[in-house]
Amino acid sequence: MRMNRRTAFKLLGAGAAGTMLLGAPRIVFGQDGGVIRVALDELPRSLDPLLYQTNPGYRVMRNIYDTLLTVDHAGDGSVLPALAQSWERIDGRTLELTLRDNVLFHDGSPLTAEDVVFSFGPERRTNEDSPGFGTAQQFLSTIESVEAVDERTVRVISVVEDPTIELRLTAWGSQIVSKAAFEAAGGFDGFGQAPVGTGPFKVQSLGPDAIALVAFQDYWAGIPDVSQLTYRLAPELSSRIAGLVGGDFDIIADVPTDQFGPIQSNGNLEIVGGTVASMRVVKFDTRNEQLKDPRVRRALAMAIDRQAIVDALWAGLVEVPHGHQLPAFGPLFDPDRPAYVYDPEGAKALLAEAGYDGTPIPFRIRVAAYGPELATSQVLVSMWQAVGVNIDMQIVENFGQMMAYPGTGIRSGVDPILVSDPLFGLWRSYNESEQEVWSNATFYEHGRVLESSLDPEERKAAFNAMMDIFDEDPPAMLLHTMGVFYGKRKGVNWDPLPSVYMDFRDASVA
Repeated sequence: MRMNRRTAFKLLGAGAAGTMLLGAPRIVFGQDGGVIRVALDELPRSLDPLLYQTNPGYRVMRNIYDTLLTVDHAGDGSVLPALAQSWERIDGRTLELTLRDNVLFHDGSPLTAEDVVFSFGPERRTNEDSPGFGTAQQFLSTIESVEAVDERTVRVISVVEDPTIELRLTAWGSQIVSKAAFEAAGGFDGFGQAPVGTGPFKVQSLGPDAIALVAFQDYWAGIPDVSQLTYRLAPELSSRIAGLVGGDFDIIADVPTDQFGPIQSNGNLEIVGGTVASMRVVKFDTRNEQLKDPRVRRALAMAIDRQAIVDALWAGLVEVPHGHQLPAFGPLFDPDRPAYVYDPEGAKALLAEAGYDGTPIPFRIRVAAYGPELATSQVLVSMWQAVGVNIDMQIVENFGQMMAYPGTGIRSGVDPILVSDPLFGLWRSYNESEQEVWSNATFYEHGRVLESSLDPEERKAAFNAMMDIFDEDPPAMLLHTMGVFYGKRKGVNWDPLPSVYMDFRDASVA
């Protein structure tokens, strides 16, 4: 049986909860107050989204900030109103949005068009010297300007005829901040320690071991049922599980499938979660002499039995996609794309054809980064060695060490797809900004079509051509979709999204 998030929930006995649409008024129900304590292996050091773009940031800041538009992650992926109550396409480059009335920031000041313009302006996004420039470029690179038409109307203008302006306004980096609070804090560093957004929770305290958020009583979509949301640092999995079992935590993140037992054996606890919009990959650095030849990289991909990894290390609860794509891409998704082939003999033949001489290829991993990282890496090394590839596995502490040159080769990685379009998956991960480690001019040409065409068929053709290049001249090899599983107290009514985000605006405590 093919496993997806829905069937995984059924097998794990998780109850399905409703999801609030941000565009609709919220009816508050249930008990007054309530506290949820979430244990994470890492906490963000700054709460400015343009300074901290990692899983801990996604899990915390989703609850502090709003964007102009949002996505129904738990439903059909449609774009929904958020801080903008309506929007209209003026032409291929221009989107006009009407802001909601009576939206307040956490400090009680009203949201204005000036705050929106500031959030997308040079101080935060477009000035190359701004600390937020690099993060903003990943999703907002085509947005030329955002200007105020009047007090309640803003106009977003793209540098190209952009098919995804609406999606960009839901993406990471498009969070709306208070201009006055940002300036009063002295810029990024100060604002990141005391942020002011419009989200359902405001920051009470930020420390190295805990982040405390409290319900925002004037939230425009209705007061959250949860009065306090606390994130606690628990780097070790064993301490997170012990804390959940012992009652110190209500939710713990990143529980691998082989550790479900201690949680499921407790009648008050359960496992929830499933596949998320993120790809587990192994990336290649073609500055390495052995990896310059695409035949070697294709051989490394052919030598891997992906389904065996999924079955053994993920209990079949994640999937091996057919290409760097998700069904959430809608009309751009190709259901007929062939599956990846496991062919050890073919891999040996390609290595011989390429003249691979047994020179060791470095393989760098971060053990604590993503799920069963070390076990997966050990399986990969074993499969590569079985076809005659000599691997030097190196365990490093951080991304800087992962990318340190010389000495690069293969590295462990993940391609998160935070917005349901290949522009924010395949193109975001392998565009021209990555050409130091891999470069393909034809891939970039197709990417620019994907980025600037309003014709769905033209976009689909460009995307398929990019996936072909990804397989023929691979910058990386795709393993499987990622799974994120949480241990949870049954008295907490919270349904995780099929995303790296954690959203508590619709949670409650029994």
